Amino acid sequence: MKENVAMVTRVGPIALLIAFALALFVGCGQHDTLPPPTPKVEKLVVYSPHPLSTLKPLLTQFETETGITVEVIQGGSGELMDRLEAEKDAPVCDVLWGGMLSTVGHRMELFESYTCINDEAMAPEFRHEATGATLFSDLPAVLMVNKDKYQGPPITGYGDLLAPELRGHIAMGDPAKSSAAYAHLMSMLYAMGGGNPDAGWGYIDAFCYQIEGNVIASSTEVYKSVVAGTGQLSVALTFEEVAAKALSEGAPVYLVYPQEGLVSDQDGIYIVKGTKKQELAEKLLDFLTGPAAQKMLSEQLYRRPVRMDLPLSPHSPLKPKENLTLIQQDRTLVSASRQAWIDRFHALCQKYYTEE
Repeated sequence: MKENVAMVTRVGPIALLIAFALALFVGCGQHDTLPPPTPKVEKLVVYSPHPLSTLKPLLTQFETETGITVEVIQGGSGELMDRLEAEKDAPVCDVLWGGMLSTVGHRMELFESYTCINDEAMAPEFRHEATGATLFSDLPAVLMVNKDKYQGPPITGYGDLLAPELRGHIAMGDPAKSSAAYAHLMSMLYAMGGGNPDAGWGYIDAFCYQIEGNVIASSTEVYKSVVAGTGQLSVALTFEEVAAKALSEGAPVYLVYPQEGLVSDQDGIYIVKGTKKQELAEKLLDFLTGPAAQKMLSEQLYRRPVRMDLPLSPHSPLKPKENLTLIQQDRTLVSASRQAWIDRFHALCQKYYTEE
C-alpha cells in the first residue's frame, strides 16, 4: 500500500527576489494613485473691537491677495486688552486690530515693536517714531442726534447736553470698556476745562447727572440705540465712523462736532508679543496701511486714512479736519491718568445712578 507523502515546495533564492521586486512594483503603483498632501493653511487670529462692516471688506481683500486665513474674535477694547494681559504667557491672538492709542498706549509692553513698510507715507504725527505704534485710521469723537426723537434747540456741543429736556436721553458708553467713551471723557475734560483736564470735572459731574449715572457696556449698543429710536435715548456720544455710516444709510440722524473742541484719536494695529506668526502679522499690518486698504477706508468705510497721499473724497460726509476745533491732548498724561479718570467718572455715575 502506498503511503501518503506530503509535498513540500521549496522556493529558491532567485524566485524570492522576483517576488520581492513584484511587491515593490505593485506598492509603488498604489502610492502613485494617492491624492497629494493638503497644503498647510496659514492662519492669523485677530482680536478687534471694530464692527464687521469695517473688518469684512478689508479682510476679504487681504485673504484673496495673500492666501492667509484670518479668524476674528470681537469684543470691546478694554475687554480685549484684559484678555491679552491674561494670555501674555501663552498668546492666543496674533494681532490686535483696533484700540485707540489713548486706550492701548499704557500697555504697549504687550506688543512687538514693528515699523510697517508704509510708515513714511503717513502724516508725520502718525508715524511710528511719533506714536510708538502702527496706526490704522483717524477717528474724531462726535455727537449723533436722532432728529425724530429730539426736536428741541439745536445741539452744537457738549454744553448743550446739559439742557433739562435731555436728562435721561443721552447714550454714553463705559470708558473702561469702550475707546469711544474714553475719547469723549478726554474731550469733555479738555474742552469744558478750557484745555485743563483738572478743571473739567465740574462739567463731568453735571453730565453724569444728565445721564442719571447710566452707562452702556457695549459701544455698539450706544449708537444703535439712538439710530433705532425705539427707546428714550436720542443723543449718542460715539465715533464719527458709525454716525456717518448711519446717516448715509438713511437714518434720521445728524452729526455734531462739538464747538468747544474735540479729540481726534487714532486706532492702531498691534502685533502681540510672543506670537509665532510674526511674519504673517507683519503682512497684515503692511496691507492695512497700504494705499488700497486706506483708500477703501476713505471711500467706503467712513474713516479718515492716516496716509498723506489720500485726502478725503470731496463726496465724503465727513467734515474736513481743518474745519474742526481739535484738542491736542497730552498723550503721556492721558495714558498715565486713564485709570484714575475712569475711576472718578464711575464714582460720579454712582452718585446719580438711577435704576432703569
